[in-house]
Amino acid sequence: MSEAEATVKPVEAAPVEEKPEETTEPKAEEKTEEEASEEKSDEKTDAKILKTTAKVDYQNPRNNNKFDPSTREVTDDPVAIRKQVEFYFGDWNFSQDKFMWESAGGSENKPIKIKTIHSFKRMRTFQPYSAVVAALKDSKVLEVSGEEGEEEVKRKVAYKPMGAGKAKVEASTVYVKGFGDEAPNTQFDLESFFAQYGEVNGLKLRRTNEGLFKGSVFVTFVDEETAEKFVKLEPTPKWKDHDLKVMSKKAYCDEKSELIRQGKLEPNQSGGKKFYEGREGTKNSRGGRGGRPQDDDWKKRRENDQKGGFRGGRGGRGGRGRGGRGGRGGRGGRDGRDNRRDRDGRRDDRQDDRKENSDAKHNSNDTMPRIQSTAETNTNGKRARDDDSAAQPAAKKVDAKVE
Repeated sequence: MSEAEATVKPVEAAPVEEKPEETTEPKAEEKTEEEASEEKSDEKTDAKILKTTAKVDYQNPRNNNKFDPSTREVTDDPVAIRKQVEFYFGDWNFSQDKFMWESAGGSENKPIKIKTIHSFKRMRTFQPYSAVVAALKDSKVLEVSGEEGEEEVKRKVAYKPMGAGKAKVEASTVYVKGFGDEAPNTQFDLESFFAQYGEVNGLKLRRTNEGLFKGSVFVTFVDEETAEKFVKLEPTPKWKDHDLKVMSKKAYCDEKSELIRQGKLEPNQSGGKKFYEGREGTKNSRGGRGGRPQDDDWKKRRENDQKGGFRGGRGGRGGRGRGGRGGRGGRGGRDGRDNRRDRDGRRDDRQDDRKENSDAKHNSNDTMPRIQSTAETNTNGKRARDDDSAAQPAAKKVDAKVE
């Protein structure tokens, strides 16, 4: 990272810097449900830590992120320059930085224009351009090539997918809360703060879906041993004379999972996609289970599931396989897949539509023409008992026509 002082060198920056901001519909300024749930669950344990007071700006989402490296002094420090660019190409950042990964072709290790990297927000304080090129030529892990003014840089050793290494990264990561509201220099200040306790591979400010700093961070140390040492420090480090909540990332995730199970914390179902080694996690644009809207009452669904004993195996409620409500004998039965296909009438067509247009959202009014079994036609408005059984495949019922 780019710290002007040689003694302070937290190498971590916010990953990709020139991404367009996502837009959100204007709403009144208020804390998000996620923030409110987290604060409520932490009321007792976090009594003495520094709280966040900032509100989400829905009208201008760009205002939520206060990070502004332009407040830093301009420098030509070769050590700081190398440290920052080596961070961009380093395993921790490179694997989850979509721009860097795609620009270099991942493991193909294609060179990237130094001019492009110099345009990053954090790199603009390094001037002149010639000083950046000169500093990178002395790097032990990066290779510079190209004509003057058009130089390119790449890793000397191509990135190799980490596989099990990701688990090691998670084990080396700690969760720390209690940093209050964000200021333009918060990222830099936190990098310097954690550098006192060991070599840091990455520091990520946790934010709401709208980009507002939550007052907590994930810090990835160089190894699990360093992370454990930090967690066990006595007394626990303080931030501006305020207590900090410190725990391993695994312990944090386990704690939140338990709060969600107890109904004390609402799961975040609208988070953005997470990029890792060229792959992005799926974004649940339709809400909770089964495509329910996000404003559905998830607590009632959970209570209903618990009352039903979570019967139905893999399929959950009306899901796949032998599942559905009532296991084999209830709705769905052994033929749950066929019945679900009959009810939805568009399962296979919807899968084809996704391939043609991955951005298309599901709409209940977009129902495709479907084959309706005669068993569904009933004068009293109820489903015929035959529809629940597995004795006769749905496809054969279509052939039965009334003359």
